[in-house]
Amino acid sequence: MPNKPTLYRKYRDDTFHFSLTNALINPILPGWNPDPTILRVGSDYFIATSTFEYFPGHPIYHSKDLVNWDLIGHALNRPSQLSLLGTSSDAGVWAPGLRYHKGTFYLTSTTRYVYTAELRLFPRSFYVKTSDIFSNNWSDPIYFDSLGYDTDLFWDINGDVYCTWSGINNAIDKIYSIWQNKIDLTTGNSLTPAIDIFDGTLQHNSSARPEGPHLYLINSTYYLLIAEGGTDVHHRATIQRGPSPSGPWENNPSNPILFNGADLLLLVQDTGHADIVQAQDGSWWGVALGVRPQDGNFSHIQLGRETFLFPVTWESGWPIFNHNQPISTHLPGVLHDKSPLSPYLNDFTTSRTLDNSFYFVRTPYKPFYSLSSRPGYLRLFANSYAPGDRDSSALILRKQTSYEETFETQLEFSPRDNLTEAGVSIYYGDMLHNEIGITGAAGGDGRQVVVRKIVQNIQVGPWALTTANATVIAVDHIPLKTTTQPIKLAIIGNSTSYTLGYAEGDDPLSYPAIIDSAALSIAPAGGFFFKGASFGTYNTGNGKPSFVPADFAYWKQMPAPSG
Repeated sequence: MPNKPTLYRKYRDDTFHFSLTNALINPILPGWNPDPTILRVGSDYFIATSTFEYFPGHPIYHSKDLVNWDLIGHALNRPSQLSLLGTSSDAGVWAPGLRYHKGTFYLTSTTRYVYTAELRLFPRSFYVKTSDIFSNNWSDPIYFDSLGYDTDLFWDINGDVYCTWSGINNAIDKIYSIWQNKIDLTTGNSLTPAIDIFDGTLQHNSSARPEGPHLYLINSTYYLLIAEGGTDVHHRATIQRGPSPSGPWENNPSNPILFNGADLLLLVQDTGHADIVQAQDGSWWGVALGVRPQDGNFSHIQLGRETFLFPVTWESGWPIFNHNQPISTHLPGVLHDKSPLSPYLNDFTTSRTLDNSFYFVRTPYKPFYSLSSRPGYLRLFANSYAPGDRDSSALILRKQTSYEETFETQLEFSPRDNLTEAGVSIYYGDMLHNEIGITGAAGGDGRQVVVRKIVQNIQVGPWALTTANATVIAVDHIPLKTTTQPIKLAIIGNSTSYTLGYAEGDDPLSYPAIIDSAALSIAPAGGFFFKGASFGTYNTGNGKPSFVPADFAYWKQMPAPSG
């Protein structure tokens, strides 16, 4: 076998530096990081976001200055906390709430397993806790009695603990409201009946979707911040105030206080699901999710919903988000212009475990990777599931962080037959993913490149599209010259497409496929678009056990600044 290639670790930092003095660069968490919740404890800031069917669940980011953020762990990182076997794409864990009280960090969440018609009610929400957020060691879940999602915890000055959530009023008509009760925090049990405390500011129908509640007590006044309008261009944030944690609520005359959807030409859209925090110097800041349509095209939002930061000021007892201006990718006069993007290179020589930036799809049944079986390589052991199967395939993912980004690796793999396959993927979920890999030739003679493209189906005739027939898979094969040479694999992303490439041995890269990024942005019929794109490596027996390991020599992601 050829020697493993030498890779350079140093990159020019100025590649990722903008010449914008004192202009915050958004998003602060690039790549899909939806439903942000923010917290400050002392001089430390923390943000948690949603992960849906990915494992581990709910990343925790840390910062000292609101500009530089590091991923320090995940709140749900053990199977006893989060079992996602068979969970639907875009189900899983939704919208965390991160709070701190008397030395303990609390993270609330909801695990949604299915969407089928007979299960119209939401599951129970829960919380996990830790006294050391840097330890990556959180408790097992404590479940609430409430049925809903986007759960928030609030401690009143008299010690009462309030649980507030988005709940369904009518399981048939799907009318939602903000619900609340008092709870025993130790057990999660309800102490008072659930009451509807707010129906939102929009017409109270199935499209209003009041959700994402956060309660605050600020200067002796209670505030209820919520999201409304669903997750598309109608998404917004509104705020109310009142004399108690349950209202009654006075509507802010300036609502919505965050809504980029009034101008669909803005670079940032779908803004909402906000949370606010006060800094040590007394200033206030907010975070919210948003998307960045490429070339003004909402079919090209493959990075999904990202986390944006903005200043919050106060006037007449009401918060003002970003000086009443739309959220943008650059905020002049706010903090400074440190790009959140950075190149990533892992040659698998410094640790026996993967770092926090890697994910699995659903909870693995058992370990399927090793950094010690062949030192200096990421070895994947196949299972019978393939990428896109509604289970836990031998697939390892890392989020795409820029629309202009290249992913590259080198694979050593000797397939036994045309079911044995390993390679790389640009992956959204079960129905939306594309691969370039290596498999055996039919009849077991030699190897071939396999290119798998998944595109949206077109309805023909009277048969409606469903999740079962919403996409079409096209597969191409390209013979390889050798049975032993390493194969370089690359995926090149830009604003509207992905290019899949390979090279055998020392050959230059060939590019057999270009994929419209709408294939990673448009939800299939009956599905949802809650996440974003990730790069991945996989090994599969395509329905059968496989005993052939796949050895990946390195993992390189090279993002470039983009709008």
